[in-house]
Amino acid sequence: MMAKVYCYLSVTFVFLFLFTGNVFSQKLEITGKIRLLEPEVVTLEDIKGNVLLSEKIKSDKAFSFSVKKIEPDVYWLSIGATRQAIYLTNTKVSIKGFYNSRNTEASSLVFSGIEAYHEILKWLPKEEFSHEKTINPDVKGKLTGNMYSALAYIADMTIYEPNRFLLDCMDEKALQTASGLWLKHRSDSLYHYTIGAEAYNFTLKNEQGEEVSLSDFRGKLVLVDFWASWCGPCRAELKKLLPIYEELKGEDLEFISVSLDAKGAHWRKALEEEKLPWVTLLDSEGFIIGNEPNKLQRAYGFYSIPFIVLIDKEGRVIGRDLRGEKVKEAILKARNN
Repeated sequence: MMAKVYCYLSVTFVFLFLFTGNVFSQKLEITGKIRLLEPEVVTLEDIKGNVLLSEKIKSDKAFSFSVKKIEPDVYWLSIGATRQAIYLTNTKVSIKGFYNSRNTEASSLVFSGIEAYHEILKWLPKEEFSHEKTINPDVKGKLTGNMYSALAYIADMTIYEPNRFLLDCMDEKALQTASGLWLKHRSDSLYHYTIGAEAYNFTLKNEQGEEVSLSDFRGKLVLVDFWASWCGPCRAELKKLLPIYEELKGEDLEFISVSLDAKGAHWRKALEEEKLPWVTLLDSEGFIIGNEPNKLQRAYGFYSIPFIVLIDKEGRVIGRDLRGEKVKEAILKARNN
């Protein structure tokens, strides 16, 4: 089966699951033998970005690495450039099969010792877009501890209600784990930016180096598109926004594209290519993956891009995570109201 990943990742593991029963121990052990096109590095990080393991492996050579006793939780496991969020416990994890760094879809990796992760995957939302994702309420009582926050982390849902539902399934001890604290923070952030909440007033610089604030456009409908030059889906979404802008533009409507490029040169090059006819701003803090996203990500509660919000004339959020025709529908609805 294909493991779910965040939209800004370009590759993924192809997982096949082998069930052998949990073998609990006092530490995490990662062992295996993988056929490779070239030597690769196996890396394990927690969701705060701390590296717990980083070891080189060679093709068809057995490897065995031990990690000190871990808190059962979500970790980032990488083989080469392929990075995947996975729930791990203090068991012996075995990885076997073939990894193709040039065409990851042709890879086939067999894992054992990750039964808890497989239980979490059973409850992942089936919806494709983050703004449509929800959680089957039957999951309550089916998982334990921070497996609920792990589900939220892996599912990457950008609406408040399903995240809050999973938070309410957890006890106080589970809430103190890394993913538990992450889910609490995310739920709090999403709560502040549910529909009807006041939009965070940012101030950023445009291409001319002039400071522009969101509040400068009070009295207009404002569509804010968070993107980055390196994000393929973001560039595709910009092209979808152009005809909508041309059709609906007027004195009562403003589009703002906020780039999360860490390097201004990349942003300017993309602007030359895209030729956007609306306000363009740069947040040079950049898009941040992990437990501490940048200020705008925290303020608006988004963890993947593109991310589009619609703000009414009084500065309240009236649409979140809009895409394609949903943008046009939201603007027309706001005008009719």
